[in-house]
Amino acid sequence: MRWKAATMGLGPRHPVLLWRRGSLRRQLLLLLVPALAAMMAIDTWLTYGTLRDAANRAYDRSLYGSIRTIDNAIGMAGESIQLTLPDAAMEMFESAAQTHVYYRVSLERAGKVETITGYDDLPLPAGNLVNNTPRFYDTEYLGEAVRIGVMARPVYRPDARMRVIIQVAETAEPRSALIATVWRSALARDLLLILLSAAILVGGVTYVLRPLKRVRDDVEARSPDDLAPLAFERVPSEVRPLVDAVNLHVSRSAAMAQSQAQFIADAAHQLRTPLAILKTQAEYAQRQLRDPDPEAARRAAGEAVGGIVTQLEQAARLTNQLLALARVRQHHGENAQPGEASDTIDIIDAVAVAEQVALDYLPLARGKQQDFGWEPVPGLKLPVRADPALLREALANLVHNAIQYSPRGSRITLSASRDDETACLIVEDDGPGIPAEERDKVFARFYRRVGNAEPGSGLGLAISREMAARFGGTVELGEGLQGTGVRAVLKLPVGE
Repeated sequence: MRWKAATMGLGPRHPVLLWRRGSLRRQLLLLLVPALAAMMAIDTWLTYGTLRDAANRAYDRSLYGSIRTIDNAIGMAGESIQLTLPDAAMEMFESAAQTHVYYRVSLERAGKVETITGYDDLPLPAGNLVNNTPRFYDTEYLGEAVRIGVMARPVYRPDARMRVIIQVAETAEPRSALIATVWRSALARDLLLILLSAAILVGGVTYVLRPLKRVRDDVEARSPDDLAPLAFERVPSEVRPLVDAVNLHVSRSAAMAQSQAQFIADAAHQLRTPLAILKTQAEYAQRQLRDPDPEAARRAAGEAVGGIVTQLEQAARLTNQLLALARVRQHHGENAQPGEASDTIDIIDAVAVAEQVALDYLPLARGKQQDFGWEPVPGLKLPVRADPALLREALANLVHNAIQYSPRGSRITLSASRDDETACLIVEDDGPGIPAEERDKVFARFYRRVGNAEPGSGLGLAISREMAARFGGTVELGEGLQGTGVRAVLKLPVGE
């Protein structure tokens, strides 16, 4: 099957296609040169017809002049016709044409034609002749192709019912030679034009594609970590979409590299302290286990293990937040703009996501003896275009912050509503709140309010806002409806 698939179709293996592939010049030559050759062939054919008609008209005028000369030399003598043709006239005609000349003067009477002078077997044309109207036709005579001019005129005499027919013929070789000479010149000119056009085409393509060579040289000269966009003002407009596509790909690669570097920096910065504390507490527990008093050693080791568990919980929470932040950057890019969610993302019900978050965090709130409640609106549906896992993480961070930074006995409410075409998920608490001047600062990564003793990484709100922004939404902080605490609102556009 693999051999059959490789050998099916002779197109890629055809010598012409193999020669053409990979070269814009060759492709243009294969497309344009045959078209030019066809156009030149049509032009040559039309030129040949024009030359033939022009040569026939010129030579036919000479034949007609000879006919008029003979006609002027015809006279009547009684009942007979006399022809007095100067020898100089025929000699001049023959010397001018450089060919064989034949003539015939006939008298048509009562439907019969009798030769008066000349070659009596010179053929007459088919059909009837119109008086005083010259006619020209091609035929063969004495084994040669000849062109014959003929004219009939009546004899102007009372009761005369006869007319004179004058024929002059010449061999067609001179006019054919003239046509062939001029036609060969035209053909040579057309071939030269094709060659010049091909040369101009190759030279023009080479000149026009010079900016691409500069693009290539610039890319080759770059270091592996140089992901700056390509900037060239003289790139042709037809090639600009390609350069723009390359720049878009480079910018995406740069965003991905920046995201990875930022993730590594964030992880190194934030995990260094918990790991150092864990190491210190483990060493402390190890030293306490050497205490000769078993009860004191057990108590000290228990305290150290409790501290280790607390640090591990914080480290796990921090790691999950860092991974969530890296995930949203990987999906959408570090520099993605709000509302850039792909149309391929399914529409989900934000109310269902909020209900799940409420169920997940209810045990944590109970552990702090807080009144955490979910206030559903009967029949409310909030269709939004978002990733369910990322939306859950964004809302979970808001709920977790409310639980963590609110004291025991606080009241925390999770609700949902719709404002025109905006879906709103609301987390409200009656805790200490956030001063208005700091509400924008707390969205910065790793920002920690001065005097806040609660453990945390300062990533929760940053992650929530960044995730919401990827789906065209926002996260806003305000004062609680009762004048205390924080009211956090995650807003997303309602999907269709």
